[in-house]
Amino acid sequence: MISVLIVNYFCHTLTAKAVNSVLTDDPAAQIIVVDNSNNQIEALELRKLLPNTTVLIVATINLGFGRACNLALKQASGEWIFLLNPDAYVLPGCLQQLLKTLKSDLTIAAVSPIAQWDEDGVFLLPPGQMQSPAWEWMQSIGLRAPFLGRILSERFKHYALRSLCADHPITQNMLSGGHMLLQRSAIEAINGLFDPNFFLYYEDTDLCRRLTQAGFKLMLDPKAKVVHEWKHDPQKSRYVTESRLRYMNKHFSHISQMDKLRQKFERFFSQQTIAYHDLGVNTHTPTFDFISKQKGEYLFELSPSPLLIPAAYHFSSSTITCIPASIWSLLGPARYWVRISEPKGQRSYFSFEIPAPTVNLEALAIKHLDINYQAKHLDWAQLSDETDLLNCFFSAFGHEMSPELWRWKYRDLDTLGTLLRIDGEVIAFYGGMPRTIHLFGSPVIAVQIGDVMVHPEHRGTLTRKGAFFQAATHFLERYVGEQKTYPIAFGFPSARAYQLSVHLGLYDKVGELMQINWPALQARPSYQVRLRPLNHNKAVTINRLWRKMAKALKQQVVGVRDWNYINHRYLQHPTFDYQLYQVSSRFTGITLGIMVLRMQDDKIELVDVIAQPRHISTLVHCLRRLTWSLGKSQAYTWITQQNSSLFTTDAGDISTTGIIIPHNCWTRGIPASELLDRWWLMAGDTDFH
Repeated sequence: MISVLIVNYFCHTLTAKAVNSVLTDDPAAQIIVVDNSNNQIEALELRKLLPNTTVLIVATINLGFGRACNLALKQASGEWIFLLNPDAYVLPGCLQQLLKTLKSDLTIAAVSPIAQWDEDGVFLLPPGQMQSPAWEWMQSIGLRAPFLGRILSERFKHYALRSLCADHPITQNMLSGGHMLLQRSAIEAINGLFDPNFFLYYEDTDLCRRLTQAGFKLMLDPKAKVVHEWKHDPQKSRYVTESRLRYMNKHFSHISQMDKLRQKFERFFSQQTIAYHDLGVNTHTPTFDFISKQKGEYLFELSPSPLLIPAAYHFSSSTITCIPASIWSLLGPARYWVRISEPKGQRSYFSFEIPAPTVNLEALAIKHLDINYQAKHLDWAQLSDETDLLNCFFSAFGHEMSPELWRWKYRDLDTLGTLLRIDGEVIAFYGGMPRTIHLFGSPVIAVQIGDVMVHPEHRGTLTRKGAFFQAATHFLERYVGEQKTYPIAFGFPSARAYQLSVHLGLYDKVGELMQINWPALQARPSYQVRLRPLNHNKAVTINRLWRKMAKALKQQVVGVRDWNYINHRYLQHPTFDYQLYQVSSRFTGITLGIMVLRMQDDKIELVDVIAQPRHISTLVHCLRRLTWSLGKSQAYTWITQQNSSLFTTDAGDISTTGIIIPHNCWTRGIPASELLDRWWLMAGDTDFH
């Protein structure tokens, strides 16, 4: 029997279509659907549409794709496991053809069908490509050396077409997790399906690498077909970036050094791809204007990359002049590149851009207000607004923020937050940065509210007509809460900002930051533990400690503190100099914890820790001894109130900071009561320490 695993996220109609396609192809299949939407209406619609034989699991939070599949697998009883995206559906004969191939050789762990982008098969989606630092370097060089880029592009096209046009199953090094049939025994041989640390993206890349490393084969069967109505959504790029780093750190030990080197290379050499005919910005499919009367087969390639890697492929016996409407509707706002190859080998290159959809932003954010907006304009802040935003920051806070610090905080973000202009001048900004957190043991992407500022001349209106309210509600309504990009937000507002937010009905209190002070301790070195700077095996040590810490704090809400985060947050900080110290057992050599410290004139600030709570008191004792040895009088830290007792066991003195942990109550989402005194937050979780 084949067990089919499908993860739904606010797409019950598509999920039902996927389920019905499976039952039409194989009525005996077991189907398990996990609803990640955390929405009662969505779950109700699924129950209405799904057949009674379908096993429906309603998750209480968005588990992410990989964790949801792992949950479904626990309910699966089939010997064969088929992963299917909700926006995909199988065509007749697909499952039995895949099963036939899988049974033909016990060393085949997984097999995938050809993926059509549309039901008629006008466009074929490309086969997968295993990601590695070497492959990233090749593409980076190709984007800066047109001759090499052309060779790389042609080689990928040859690989893709050889796979898509084969007449028999063909070996692959990567398969898409959106439509893959696996042997259960192969899954068990590699200790499980998906690595739960991947929230979204790269979980299938990691799976395929683990399978091939275990000696299994991956196959693509061109006789089996699915339709995958994949939509290009550039807004999900933040998930891709985060998962890519997690994958690279897991499989390539020196990736941080390689990334730094590649980034320097990319800054030094600008992109110089082959010449494309730019068709400009288009809200409808553009016309690819070229004249050719050659007889034979034309090849049309469409890609979000100037290297055409990856690309969707369309074969035609006549001149191709436009993109079909069924495909155009699947393209999100971005720039795209097209290569049209004629029968005799001539090639034409085109590029066009699809703009972001126009939205009446003022109406969206001020729908509850009675105010004249002729001179005011709400918009989404972009990288190009940097100068205006830094000027607003100076006006609001009376000191400058360096461009380097600003870019460090809002790295790789297409949208930085909401800004409000009057006659072109930025007078308010409400910004946010994504951060992976563990919400009661499950990883989700939260948003950390960062720079919230209003020009002094526009602070007088403390009502729902004010600039702060307009910027804040616009951001919250777009991004935070149920059915939004981020289910949860957190931040560290000033007392004034928090009180104003409560007055306007935006925030609830879910916690408070306390300050713990310790005097320096003159004492001999401990015979049980050793304290020393962390200067080797950083990624391995930090990731191992973080996993232990996360497990111990699974009843709380805690920001991820793995190597990727620590490296960016502290070691790459453009302004502050942080030092990492390691506390380990003298007897076993096992690392008990890591402290992130910032040296001040006569104090040491404990900015962050990566450790299990039971080892906190040991770390504090070592910190006090270090404070004495460095000739300083005091050490201190910030920690949420409910966790403060862990830090006060060693002569600690506790005081309030006045910093409240807020919770969004403007849009529907997780109730504040569920998060009250459940956050683990320290000074390092702020964006200003």
